[in-house]
Amino acid sequence: MNFVGNYLLPMSLFFIMFSMGLSLTFGDFRRVFTHRRGLVLGVLSMMLMAPLVGVGIAWFVAPTAALAVGFILLATCPGGMVSNLMTDISKGDLALSLSMTIVVSFVYIFIIPFYAYFALQFFMGEAMQIEVPLWDFIWRIFRLTLIPVMLGLLVRHYYPGFAIAVRTYVKAIAMGALLVAFVMILINTIPTLRENFWTLFWMTLGMNLAVVTVAFFVAKAGRLNAPQTSAICNEHLIRQEGTAIYIAVAIVGSAEMSLPMIMNTPVALAVCIIVVMLMRKYIVEHARQEKLAANAAS
Repeated sequence: MNFVGNYLLPMSLFFIMFSMGLSLTFGDFRRVFTHRRGLVLGVLSMMLMAPLVGVGIAWFVAPTAALAVGFILLATCPGGMVSNLMTDISKGDLALSLSMTIVVSFVYIFIIPFYAYFALQFFMGEAMQIEVPLWDFIWRIFRLTLIPVMLGLLVRHYYPGFAIAVRTYVKAIAMGALLVAFVMILINTIPTLRENFWTLFWMTLGMNLAVVTVAFFVAKAGRLNAPQTSAICNEHLIRQEGTAIYIAVAIVGSAEMSLPMIMNTPVALAVCIIVVMLMRKYIVEHARQEKLAANAAS
């Protein structure tokens, strides 16, 4: 686990964030403001409502303090790039999905140190001695999130051809390293996983069903159209768990704390596939009704 925490996870997180930067341009940040209402509603839901769901589940259901913190870390994760693919498959608003991924990912970099630090203090302050000062905690996260993203963004800006050529390989290296880390963590935590498997399963399933329901009603309350609703729902399901796992294993030193993120990966994907199928039908039906209304008006 020392190898995982000191080398494998930091390397995978650095390359994940660097590849994200390689995929971005400064123009992407200007375009996010063309979807203001959907973007604001989606970001607020991701930053406020989803963490509240995670805190509620952690408070009432989590069997250990480490798993409680793990669920809060999971609930605060931003949407992953796969959410953009799922939105596209569901015929959702891809531009809004991309905008949410960019904005929430950048906001997350700045707020996750505070979420994580105070969750640790609240749930585990009496159970463990947290020796990492707040600002050192923040710096250890920033150096593997904000810095590689900015480096990737600058490479994309000044050497766009090179960035486009290498980003697929960089992402493959990152995901390969993260997958190996997943397997090593699972092997190390088999007794805990076996003891809490069904509790973790139902907690992650419950969290995903709760957050996608919240996202749907937030979108409806905000009078967003069907493609925008699909984008926001998918963004709430597919998450970037790499930073949360790094915090749990490399900074805190708790493999057990990473189990909610590892369990969530297949559970969230299964839920998202079902949501995508439902959203495709919802969007097609919504478009049909709009066309009928337009024909009747004319």
